[in-house]
Amino acid sequence: MIARLLISPSVQQRIGEIEKILSQAGLKNPHPDLLYFSSDSKLGIEQAREIKKHFSFKPYLAKGKAVVLEDASNLTIEAQNALLKTLEELPENALLIIGAGSESKLLPTVLSRCQIERLSTTNYQLLTTN
Repeated sequence: MIARLLISPSVQQRIGEIEKILSQAGLKNPHPDLLYFSSDSKLGIEQAREIKKHFSFKPYLAKGKAVVLEDASNLTIEAQNALLKTLEELPENALLIIGAGSESKLLPTVLSRCQIERLSTTNYQLLTTN
């Protein structure tokens, strides 16, 4: 598996896409196989360790484990470095979804290990106004 990085300045748009991806995987927050960090979460080295630990356990109910970071721009440099090995060696059936307003606050080494999806703000604005 490869981590998915969702880029959009709109937190609501990222959350909508995250919910869609989780739904396709049969997961909904809260779920015992899902570790979810909201956009206001502190994301330091302890949270990076928690993510690694979460992926080390077998799934309880789902086919795999999932982790969501609504806003990775909150990740400290140390936490990003601590996540590199996890990003490189995601377990089979693991799902790591990372949201960010832009790529600017993420290390190039983190970016190189993610599948980057830039969410179209115009499509989102059209959907939310209808």
